[in-house]
Amino acid sequence: MPEERKQKVRKRFHLFLRLCVVAVACFLIFKNLDYQQFISSFRHLRGWVICTAAAAKILTEAGMAFRWWILLRALGIAIPLRSAVRLHFHGLFFSGFLPSSTGGDFVRAWYVTRHTDKRGLSALSVFADRFTGLFSTFLIAAVSFIVFFRGRSFLGGRREELSWKVSSHQIWIYVLLAVLVLLLVFSLFSRRTRDRFTQFFKFLKKIGGKLFLYTREIISVYFKKWWLFPLMVFITVLFQSLTFVSFWLIGMDLGVSGQLKHYFVFFPLVWVIGVIPVSIAGLGILEGGVVLLFVNSAGASAESAAALAVCQRALFLFGSIPGVFIHLKADYLPKTKEHIFY
Repeated sequence: MPEERKQKVRKRFHLFLRLCVVAVACFLIFKNLDYQQFISSFRHLRGWVICTAAAAKILTEAGMAFRWWILLRALGIAIPLRSAVRLHFHGLFFSGFLPSSTGGDFVRAWYVTRHTDKRGLSALSVFADRFTGLFSTFLIAAVSFIVFFRGRSFLGGRREELSWKVSSHQIWIYVLLAVLVLLLVFSLFSRRTRDRFTQFFKFLKKIGGKLFLYTREIISVYFKKWWLFPLMVFITVLFQSLTFVSFWLIGMDLGVSGQLKHYFVFFPLVWVIGVIPVSIAGLGILEGGVVLLFVNSAGASAESAAALAVCQRALFLFGSIPGVFIHLKADYLPKTKEHIFY
């Protein structure tokens, strides 16, 4: 009982540290804003732009589920497409709405094993799909940067004009944020945590043969079916481009930037950085990245850039809404004999 209580205390402490990171990051973003200008930025949003962005976000997430389903089919795991879509949105619900240390990918990996007898392979496919998504997102940022910013300064204007001015008390706030992040990292690697990692590695050693075989099977599928990985990358680029274009439409209404190149470089770059688990669902990190890049590199005002960051978060939450209904109806569980495609 004391051990269980200690584990609960540690989990709450880690959650508290993440909340502190979120609070400090949001404070740095919003503390110097002209709130009248910030609020008035939203008044310029047109209804059809909002509806288009919302539809693009839902369609993009459905496309990501389709990408994962293609990988499952290539691995010989016959899960219906609609089941893959439901599991994907169910994972988004956990990632977007719940302040949990358990990511949506782990939830998706757990419940996909209920739909097939190939449990280990199906669970590992979730993380292979995530790796493909991160690689594709980074590829978009890298290619866009080479195409649009090669031979030019990454900053849209002079650094003296566009950079945020940092006062002495702001330096202490940044130091506090860095200390919180370091404290969170060190707490995650305490002695007891290292002991749990040791036990986990012993467990992996027991099942290492199967884990190795599953990993080798996924890699061999990528090599045997040479079209699989390029197809998954193409699907990611295609659907994420819809989201970037929708952000571009929103940004033009908010007065952020009318150049599409900024959206194809900044957003994927921020998303890759936001994967680092130092806050809750990247809250504060994603928003801060958007504001920092658009203010310093696109010449946007802090108020319009912050409004764009809020719209990004709102679209993320909107994309998770289908997962709420799926969770309430328990549609993530398999139906009777639902192992055929129909």
